Amino acid sequence: MQLTSIKKISYIQLAVLLVASRLFSEAMNFPLTTVQYGMQRFTVILTAYAILFVQYIPLICLSAKYPGKSALGIITERNKALGWIYTILLTVSTVVASISSMCRMKFYASSTIFGQAPDYLLIILPLIVCAFAVWKGIQAAARSGVIFAAVFVGFLILVSISTWDMFDAKWLYPNFIDRGGDFWGEVAEQIGSNSEIIYFSVLAEHVSEKSQRAVYLYVPAVMIILELMYLLEILLLGPFVGSTNFPFYTVSALSNIVLFQRLDGIDVAVWTLMCIIKITLGTLCTRTAFDRLAGKKAGIIAALICLVITAAAAMIFGGSTDFVIAVTAILTCGIPMITCGVFFPLIALITAKTGSNKKNKGAKANV
Repeated sequence: MQLTSIKKISYIQLAVLLVASRLFSEAMNFPLTTVQYGMQRFTVILTAYAILFVQYIPLICLSAKYPGKSALGIITERNKALGWIYTILLTVSTVVASISSMCRMKFYASSTIFGQAPDYLLIILPLIVCAFAVWKGIQAAARSGVIFAAVFVGFLILVSISTWDMFDAKWLYPNFIDRGGDFWGEVAEQIGSNSEIIYFSVLAEHVSEKSQRAVYLYVPAVMIILELMYLLEILLLGPFVGSTNFPFYTVSALSNIVLFQRLDGIDVAVWTLMCIIKITLGTLCTRTAFDRLAGKKAGIIAALICLVITAAAAMIFGGSTDFVIAVTAILTCGIPMITCGVFFPLIALITAKTGSNKKNKGAKANV
């Protein structure tokens, strides 16, 4: 079942969506992890994204050889039973990622400027926006995502300009002076939590052409932005960056612009928009998978159920740090990412090639 009725987006739009989704996860990863970042963080990011690019190779090859198709689409066309297995696994993975994202966003917002806000404002309202975006389809989500990303870039520039006079270069020193032994643990955590590879394995078929170029933009863009954000944090917070609950929020609170006074309120709004993008992408994956296997109505129903589960889990367990740590640990262990983002795309690549060889042999026999 080819999804020809769904409008396509460009690879640039998909790359922007993936970047926004990844940046949200990176910004919200503390204090739900025990890793205390030091100067080696710069090398951790560089190493992790170099390895991550290698893990995208099966998907890059698939997109280049079979344009307009995704790993999910190829597997579903070749073997419907295997397609159902893939769909169930990626649905579980994306729901877990959505629950983790929503809980972390609630924890972040309630720990900063929205401590007295009721839960339904912090959870239900963003998910209603996600539901609307999923219902409208990936093209509407892509247009919104580009706007949200532009807001983030403007915010990052604004924070940098408003705090540059507080920079202290003495906090920059060579890597591995302290806690060098944690290096590979930090790299593994950085790679393992990258659920965006799962999103690409499904959503690549919604790209009009050359979807593999989204990876060429996404990986270096996230790496550069993360390096710049951490540079900003370390120049302003120095050794305190490892003990601050939300470093970038603290950085934004240090700014002092006549028009805005402080930027921490804008910071919360920006990350809420990024959270909406991340959850929307995961839910669009579920909709796409069920669209293929059971029809459009089933896709919408499945997406809605996923959002309801996310809302219920966030409402019930969102206040429990232990629950959020446990859910996040499922993602950072790397099993969902490897299974749905690397293993199944490899299967898709093999089955697609096998199917092509059989067709070629059949054609020769007929001749």
